[in-house]
Amino acid sequence: MLKQLCSWTESQGGMIICASVATIGGLHLMFTPPQKVLGILPAFTYEVGGREYGAQQWVGAALTICGLCGLGACCL
Repeated sequence: MLKQLCSWTESQGGMIICASVATIGGLHLMFTPPQKVLGILPAFTYEVGGREYGAQQWVGAALTICGLCGLGACCL
């Protein structure tokens, strides 16, 4: 059942959609104020250059990198 549900992601159009959503979601997480991530990761914060960073920004950075790599892999 999962194979039928997710098979569209194997096409180039599906890869572009998934990678774009990951990139946009990652950027959103990176540029919003720190808070708990899915209730699992704590809302710890630290300040660098006058800006607060926390677990949410780390998850956002990882998601953005994955999305950009996905876009690069399917489009370049």
